[in-house]
Amino acid sequence: MLAFVWAETKNGIIGSDGKLPWHIPDDMHYFKELTTGHPVIMGRKTFESFGGKPLPNRLNIVLTRKDTLKETQNLKVSHSVKELIETYASSQKLIFVIGGREIYQQFYPYVTRLYRTYIDMTISGDTKMIPIDYKQWCLVASHHGVGPAQQPIPHTFEIYERKIDLKNH
Repeated sequence: MLAFVWAETKNGIIGSDGKLPWHIPDDMHYFKELTTGHPVIMGRKTFESFGGKPLPNRLNIVLTRKDTLKETQNLKVSHSVKELIETYASSQKLIFVIGGREIYQQFYPYVTRLYRTYIDMTISGDTKMIPIDYKQWCLVASHHGVGPAQQPIPHTFEIYERKIDLKNH
């Protein structure tokens, strides 16, 4: 089962200069709790934003056109969305697509669950999340995050499930 996980602001910003334009420890903890032990699919730029090192305790799958990455035990490289879809889309195991924008665009038709952190503020940035038609999704869980008292950033963790069965479409 493929799922997206991301954080976005009121104005849809998910990044700026290859980084997150905010610091929300609660969201980082949520991301780590969700994805640890699960494969994560990302683009090369997202991988490089982690310092070019795989996230620990999960299989990191990097989708790239380049041949510069060396595979290791927890780092796999793929050059084909089709190959990854054939390998993982029907898996019963939860596989997270973690960005960036182009990767979200390519995998959107195949995901069945969304894990969104909605940041209730407007922040400037250069990367927006792809458009998502929330009429195709059902909100199944939502809870407010906790921010540090000295710099609270209001945010909400939301989980959506797709309303249609992808296998029949």
